[in-house]
Amino acid sequence: MTDFIQPIFEDHDDIFFIEGKYGGKVPFSNCLLIADHIIDTGISALYLKRLRHKFTIRKVLFSHWHDDHIRDNRILEDIPFYCHPKCKPIIEDIDKLLDLYAIRGTPVEIKFKEYLSDVIDVYNTKIKGSFSPGDVFQIGSYEMQIISTPGHSVGHCAFHIPELKFAFIGDIDLSKFGPWYGGTDSNISEFIESIEKIRKMDLEVVATGHRGIVRGKELINQQLINYKEIFNAREEKILSFLTKEHPTSPEDLLEKSIIYKDYRFLKPFLLVMEKTMIDKHLQKLKNEGKITQVAEGYVLS
Repeated sequence: MTDFIQPIFEDHDDIFFIEGKYGGKVPFSNCLLIADHIIDTGISALYLKRLRHKFTIRKVLFSHWHDDHIRDNRILEDIPFYCHPKCKPIIEDIDKLLDLYAIRGTPVEIKFKEYLSDVIDVYNTKIKGSFSPGDVFQIGSYEMQIISTPGHSVGHCAFHIPELKFAFIGDIDLSKFGPWYGGTDSNISEFIESIEKIRKMDLEVVATGHRGIVRGKELINQQLINYKEIFNAREEKILSFLTKEHPTSPEDLLEKSIIYKDYRFLKPFLLVMEKTMIDKHLQKLKNEGKITQVAEGYVLS
């Protein structure tokens, strides 16, 4: 009944990794419970109810605004919610998701709205307060620092407990899928900088939003390197489809396994996200002088 609640440290009985439904895979996410503070609520409605029955929760902190991390929070609506200032207006007005996902006015809009209300229960959520990079939360005997890690989204934060050499790094998730940057607010360069920031930290244990727990300084560092390398691998795939003679449009690059390999989950939505990510790579490659934009698309420089 509570096997999704996993102690992280043998000698600390008040820090738990809370694995989301289906292993924290989208549309769910993993959470972290530190004493009476929980980071994110995406584990599922059922798991949140069980967690609340077992533990006293006094504060909810959101790592960022994405729907799979704020879902089902109605179950904790009598508890104060906190987030980065840039996430506050989004979480309080989820209509903004339509622009952040670039789906307003598209055929995807209606399906996505139904998905938010009927599948994952995401709605406007009042934020009581905000936290900023460098802020420190005193939680029981622990000092938890807020680390700015944008790129995946604006306002994305990691949560660091230096004395334990531990951090919850959210959607720098070290998954095999790799980095996700399909929002209009996502930024590849910032994402890479955030990965490097985590690499420079003195960490022995990390927990992530979709993968789980990784232990060992060397393993953490190597997995961060591997994760970052996926940006380059995707760009190499994009370049392999381009020529000097025949322009290639972003639409031509969809469903080529550059980003997604499986489209069964809300395919129309995933195609929009894939195009957004490919567009970001094309702009980056253009800025680097590797490709040239022409009327019909892009060619190799």
